[in-house]
Amino acid sequence: MAFFSKKFRWLKIFLVILFLLLAGAGWAMYKTGTTLSKISTKDDLFSGLWKAIPGVGSDEELQGKNEGQINVLLLGMRGENMEGGGLLADSIIVAAIRPEEKRVALISIPRDLYVQDPGTTSQSKINAVNAIYEEKGEGKGMEMMKQVVGEVTGLPIHYAATIDFKGFKEIVDTAGGVDAYLDESFSEPTQFEGEEAANFSLPAGKNHLDGQKALFFVRARYASSDFERAKRQQQVLLALKDKMLSLGTLSDFGKLNNILNILGDDVRLDMDINEIKKFYELASGMTDPKITQKVFDTSEGGYLYASKADTPEGKTYILLPSGGNYDKIQEACRNIFE
Repeated sequence: MAFFSKKFRWLKIFLVILFLLLAGAGWAMYKTGTTLSKISTKDDLFSGLWKAIPGVGSDEELQGKNEGQINVLLLGMRGENMEGGGLLADSIIVAAIRPEEKRVALISIPRDLYVQDPGTTSQSKINAVNAIYEEKGEGKGMEMMKQVVGEVTGLPIHYAATIDFKGFKEIVDTAGGVDAYLDESFSEPTQFEGEEAANFSLPAGKNHLDGQKALFFVRARYASSDFERAKRQQQVLLALKDKMLSLGTLSDFGKLNNILNILGDDVRLDMDINEIKKFYELASGMTDPKITQKVFDTSEGGYLYASKADTPEGKTYILLPSGGNYDKIQEACRNIFE
């Protein structure tokens, strides 16, 4: 009897341990599924929970992977219901990723580029396309931005991600801030409202930026230009990448999942849960990629020129492609890694 009693006691201990392990794994899957379903435009909560289970879901490769290059459109905006055009995509960057070569190109498209609105005879600045079509349904703006940016660059845009001002500040603060190195001092006295933003300035050299200061830095354009702003956006994006690598965030899906959970409704990805997980695995394997940067502007080799367009508000500043078409821009994008 003592033998069976001892055996039964060990069985109970085993079952308790098994329960705790399953409960822990279940909770981890629940957290992962709920977080990823929040930011995905393709999966709801049930799909997210189901696909969080290891081994569940599609085995299809990420779009573009078999061709050797995945192109992701990154859009930054004020945020829904914010004054001043909350859904205008004022940061437009294509991240072209070649996983096997461990190379990434960041290509910035200026907000004032005048484009054809998809499916219409009207035109608008490219940053307005997201706002125009998002009013027709959630996710429509992102879809149409992918189409228009694809036409401009000549690249198939496989995926897109959006982040608003609140999310941007949160991700920088969660990472403990980022460092910006300046060859000369920088100031922006007019663009921002509020005492903290008035006369925003940074000295030459190393500057540690929290989320709010980083936002001021990447938004500023009146004291410089939209083209210089695009360069600063790329600078901070790369600094954030370096900081998250140093913290081990990009090599630990649990840490990344916690950050995404904090961001909540401030980030959107048009990937399903399996694509997000596969993209993370791909990105975490590119620990030290070679970076190429390009900003299209009105300089020689920028392939754009400034003009004016008639709008209901009167004459407005716009940018048009040199030669009247996107041929030079598309060639530059096609050869971005050469």
